Amino acid sequence: MNAAQKKAMVYGNLINGTVQSIQDEQDKLNPEFETLRKALDRDQVEKIDAVEYTKIMHDFKSGTENYQSLLAKLQKAKAPARYMGTHMSLVSAFKKYVEGCADMTDSINEDQTIDREKFNTAEKVQDENMDKFSKYMQKMTEI
Repeated sequence: MNAAQKKAMVYGNLINGTVQSIQDEQDKLNPEFETLRKALDRDQVEKIDAVEYTKIMHDFKSGTENYQSLLAKLQKAKAPARYMGTHMSLVSAFKKYVEGCADMTDSINEDQTIDREKFNTAEKVQDENMDKFSKYMQKMTEI
């Protein structure tokens, strides 16, 4: 195996691991997001069990930290030349997604209130940028 093939293999493994980690994190956090979303939509955030609310706050913080760690790995990755442009776009979309996650986490207050505007804006940013991330991933598989 030559150097270019090794670089491509290392990069491919990083991308596959990153995508799996993102999926695992989303699988864990989505039910909690749904709990918050429903409570917000019904103006019943204060009715969420306090222990559950605290757990959700902690999990969102932990999830955001995990995403930030994945972002740092992606930013340091050495993509093969043919993937460089798509890689840079992928990293940019994921960075904006992670910023949206951080904003959403920041919208969840310790006094069991949620900054609705910040939460909704963060949700939109996350949706838009995960869609872009997915498109760039698909583009990579086509290269």
